[in-house]
Amino acid sequence: MRTELLDTFRLRYPFPLDPFQEEAIHYILEGDSVIVSAPTGAGKTLIAEFAIYQALSTGRRLAYTTPLKALSNQKFADFCKQFGEENVGILTGDVKVNTGAPLVVMTTEILRNKLYTRTLKKTAYVVLDECHYMGDEGRGTVWEEIIINCPWDIQLIALSATVGNIDEIAEWISEVHRPIRRVVHHLRPVPLHYHLCGSEGELIQVNGLSRAQLLAAVASWRGMATVRMRGRVTQERRRWRVRRRVRPSVLLPGLKAKRWLPAIYFIFSRAGCEEALRRFLEEGVSLLAPAQQQEVDQAIETFLSESSALVSKSELNELVFDGLRRGAGVHHAGILPALKRLTETLFERGLTHVVFATETMSLGIHMPAKSVVLQDLTKRSDFGFRTLSHNELTQMAGRAGRRGIDPEGKCIIALDTPETVEDALHLIRKRSEPIESQFRIGYSSAALLVLTYGDPEDIRRNIESSFGQFQNRKRIQVIEQEIAELTGRLDQTRRVDIPCCTLEELLAYQTKRQELETLNQDLQRHRPEQHQFGRRGRRRRRSFPKGHGEATPGAVQDYMELKRRIEEKALALAELRCHRCKERHRLEKALKRERRLTETIRNQTRTLEHLRNTYWEQFLRVLEVLRRFGYFRDRTLTQEGLLIGDLRHDNELLVARVVFSGALDGFKPYEMMAILSCLVEEPREIEAPFASQLLKRQPHLKRGIRQIEALAREVMDVQQAHRVFLPVSMHTTYLSAAYEWAAGEEDWMHLVEEHYGGHEGDMIRAFRRLIDLSRQLLESPQLSPTLREDLRVGVRSLDRGIVLESALI
Repeated sequence: MRTELLDTFRLRYPFPLDPFQEEAIHYILEGDSVIVSAPTGAGKTLIAEFAIYQALSTGRRLAYTTPLKALSNQKFADFCKQFGEENVGILTGDVKVNTGAPLVVMTTEILRNKLYTRTLKKTAYVVLDECHYMGDEGRGTVWEEIIINCPWDIQLIALSATVGNIDEIAEWISEVHRPIRRVVHHLRPVPLHYHLCGSEGELIQVNGLSRAQLLAAVASWRGMATVRMRGRVTQERRRWRVRRRVRPSVLLPGLKAKRWLPAIYFIFSRAGCEEALRRFLEEGVSLLAPAQQQEVDQAIETFLSESSALVSKSELNELVFDGLRRGAGVHHAGILPALKRLTETLFERGLTHVVFATETMSLGIHMPAKSVVLQDLTKRSDFGFRTLSHNELTQMAGRAGRRGIDPEGKCIIALDTPETVEDALHLIRKRSEPIESQFRIGYSSAALLVLTYGDPEDIRRNIESSFGQFQNRKRIQVIEQEIAELTGRLDQTRRVDIPCCTLEELLAYQTKRQELETLNQDLQRHRPEQHQFGRRGRRRRRSFPKGHGEATPGAVQDYMELKRRIEEKALALAELRCHRCKERHRLEKALKRERRLTETIRNQTRTLEHLRNTYWEQFLRVLEVLRRFGYFRDRTLTQEGLLIGDLRHDNELLVARVVFSGALDGFKPYEMMAILSCLVEEPREIEAPFASQLLKRQPHLKRGIRQIEALAREVMDVQQAHRVFLPVSMHTTYLSAAYEWAAGEEDWMHLVEEHYGGHEGDMIRAFRRLIDLSRQLLESPQLSPTLREDLRVGVRSLDRGIVLESALI
């Protein structure tokens, strides 16, 4: 049976399976869990496809989870084509299609909640796609919670890009779930070559050249020449480098001549992507042949006739269409989903030769290219600019090289100065970074733990099964060993021979000497001003440090008294036998070493206690916040606390406070949607004046907004008092747009321009998340029937037109 299943599966593909794919598939056939680590583009998804094929062939169910909604939508579309629409469903919060199917694609948060509440019925397999996302700062904790709470009888198929500690991850999964087989594959099916690029489009291959050879070659490029400028301060002539990267209109014709297109051109800002496309068009460059131009025109015409409701006539959208007609596209999260799908389709057909994209395009979106260009090696983060990690580089570079089409892939790194060569070589040649746990206890997780396990010991056991605590235990072992070594050295130090006095006498001597040193310091501070006469008899003031007193009779008397006490103490110190002891310096060094070792052991012990209890204490602090608001009482969740456990939202505590405080009372359904929009994802753009204009026209809304602001401040204050550092988000960026759209506005372009002012894609995503949040509230029995009905009407008013049509794109 197993052999027949594998043989029929092989027939689905026009190429033979790679050895690592065969190995992983055999483990799945044997009923084992498996974690696969391989480079981007190596063919990991095929292993998941076999698990799906086996599940469907044997009448069992499989849950497939991805980190991104766009990726979930893409997998849903792909699997519908492969396995039939009747066999595939999707569950992403705002979208539910065929959820009773044997194969369901779902978001990680939904899968986590189903595992906590034991509602994942009759499921034999769970696929964790892009498993390296476990290291994501914002959402990595969800992956850990899935693995911890996954039932033993479910086979895990975890697919990860190359990371530095796959063995450690496999060891942890084997400990908390069940033994898992590890399959590691380092080779790409298509070799990848790195190239450095100068500002004039010069190219040099990194592979095979030494650092010195590369530096010499780059320094000779005309675009990397130096200019002289005057220093502003010293007016000396200094050497400065001209920081200028290659323009796409210069590089792309060269890539076309070398037949290195299609390419993905990574630029780490949306504005940068749009500006690159705009300049490309201004220079009149086209990458398409006349026949291809006709195909693109036809594709755009068909798209507009079939999807007119999905695309508005904005300046950005017209820029996208103009670019596609020249063979160039733009792809980032702010672009309309339908336009991104059109760009992806034309790229796959070979009719778009370059796409200017942010790094979100590297996260599993199926758009393999012949080459990849990186405009920079730094990106903006929450704490300023930082250099890319090696894992980020390989994730993007891995898009280069199409299996079965290209003999090799090209990754081109644009330089702005010769010094950038060092950064590029270091990044290319360093090892993959290990995944560090991002486990944390949020309000929803804490509520689900109380609801599911109840007993504190069971809860603690679950929390300490996390990958974070697993890594802590390894650190604990190292620190315990260090403490043992330090303790041995301390014992050795304490065994020092003291031939002339007791230890107590030596310590007493040190104390008295310290007292004497302190008095001497006081003497220097209290020295009064004195006057001296110069050679010609002129009186001059002697300069003393700031803080010295005036030379008044009282000050002089205090000074002399302090000086007398110092002399007495010095004489008394000289009488002690330790003062004359030849061994004193050796013994004092030993005592100093003992104090230093004792302090180090004390600090390491504190670190040890922190590592042992950090997550448990975090849970207890979160629980205290819930108790403070009355959501946790007598070791059980109240009705309000049950709602927090049901929410899949980073802002769950504030959402609960808003719902149960009466902040929504008295508002119409469309006004409720507007108020709740203040609690969805943190916006990228700075808040525009649209909200204040709306509140002037509708002053009764101000009451609800001010109440939410007060609730947000209250939550932040309580969190701070309990040392809980979870995000609390409240903003009015989408307030005006959500109000108008839910109230019935039909002109989408008017809505974007007059009530929002940002990227359409961001607003659609915010509306989809608002719909998701509202539906989560609708499913909660803790809300009153009246409020649930109002929410239902509000969701219907919001989920229409372009917002509805974009749900599965």
